[in-house]
Amino acid sequence: MIRAALVGVSGYGRWHLLMVIEQMLLGRLELVGVTVINPAEQAAICRRLGRLGVPVFSTFEEMMAALAGRVELLLLPTGIQWHAPMTLAGLRAGAHVLVEKPVAATVGEVDAILAAQAAAGRLVAVGFQDLYEPATHDIKRRLLAGEIGPLRFVQVRGLWPRSSAYYDRNGWAGKLKVDGACVLDSPVNNAFAHFLMLALFWAGEAADTAAEIVDLDAELYRAGRIESFDTVSLRLRTRAGVEILFHGSHAGREELVPEVQLRGEGGAIGWTYEGNYTVSRPGHPDETRPVPPQFDARLQVLDAVLERLATGKGFVVTPALVREHTRLVNALHEYFPIHEVPRRYLETAAGNHGVFYRVRDLDAVVTRASERRQLFSETGAPWARASGGMRSLRGYPGWAP
Repeated sequence: MIRAALVGVSGYGRWHLLMVIEQMLLGRLELVGVTVINPAEQAAICRRLGRLGVPVFSTFEEMMAALAGRVELLLLPTGIQWHAPMTLAGLRAGAHVLVEKPVAATVGEVDAILAAQAAAGRLVAVGFQDLYEPATHDIKRRLLAGEIGPLRFVQVRGLWPRSSAYYDRNGWAGKLKVDGACVLDSPVNNAFAHFLMLALFWAGEAADTAAEIVDLDAELYRAGRIESFDTVSLRLRTRAGVEILFHGSHAGREELVPEVQLRGEGGAIGWTYEGNYTVSRPGHPDETRPVPPQFDARLQVLDAVLERLATGKGFVVTPALVREHTRLVNALHEYFPIHEVPRRYLETAAGNHGVFYRVRDLDAVVTRASERRQLFSETGAPWARASGGMRSLRGYPGWAP
C-alpha cells in the first residue's frame, strides 16, 4: 500500500482528495498527511480527516518535516508557482510526485524537475487528465497507423465564460507573477491547456511524444480586470508540417464545449469534450465512440499512477512529454503582447458569482475564424490586432526561473 500525502483540499484539491478516497477504499493507498492552509474555511473536511486519523498540517514544510521518510507519493493540486518547488522538494524527500498541470511555469523549472527526477529515480506524473483516457490513445494509434492519411491540420476551439469570481478565488488566478515567481496563468496554461496539449500530443510523431513547434503566431487579449490574457487566437506549425489553430476564451457570452478537429489527407477525426469522437473516411462508414465524462477521467489519473508504481507498466504523463507545452506558453509571453480590448467592444453582466466581462460578438468571431481557418484579426473583428506574423521557435530555449 502506497503512503501518500496531499497538499490542499480547496478548489482542484477536492478532486485530488476524491481520487485519494477512492484508492483508500480500494486498499491501494494510505493517506498519511494533508496540508490545509485555510482550515477555518475547510473545517468540515479537516474534522473528517481527523476522524480518519489523518494528520492535518498548516504548511507544506511542516508536513514534509513531520513525515520525513514516510511519504511515498506526494499529490500537488496547488497554484502554478508552487508546482516546481514542491515537486523538487518531494523528489529530494524520496517521494514520487503527481503534480497538476501545467508541470511548471517555465522551461527552466521543467528541466530542473527532469534532472531531479533522474537523480532521485522517482516518478513524476502530470495531471493532464484527458491524456490518460483510452480514447485519446485510440485516436493516436489511428493517426500513427495512417487511417486518415498524413495529418495536416488540427483545430481547437472552446468558450468557457468566467466571471470575476473565477479570478478572485485565489491569489494567483489571472496573474503573471506572484511574489516574484512566474505563474503565467491564462486559458492556454489552465482551463484550455488540456485541449491544446491534446493537439500537441496527437500531432506528435510517436506514440509517447508531442509535436515540436517550429513557428508560432498569436493574438492575446484581455477583457477582464486581470494581468494576463483571457482570450487567445494562435496558429503554430510543427516540425512535421502540421498546422494547429487554437481559439479559446473566458470572455464569450455562451459556452462552446471544447472540441478538437483533426484533418488528414484521407479523412478527419472530430473530438468533443465529454461527448464523443468520430472518425470519418471516404468509402468507410463513420465510426463514433464515446469520450468519458471528466469525473471518470480525473479518477483515472491516480489509478494510472498507482498502476505504474506497482507494475512499472501503463501510460502516465511525464514532464518530458509536456515540456513543449510550457515552451509554447513561455514563447507566447515573450514574443506577443497582451492587448486590452477597448471598453467600447465590451459588455458587462453582474450575477450572483461576480461580474462577467464579455467581448461583443466574440462567439460569432470564434465561429467565423474556425470556419475560415483564420486568426481573430484576419476575420476583420474591429477589436482584434494582428501580431505581425509568424515567429520562429527553432532553438527557442524557453524561460529559466
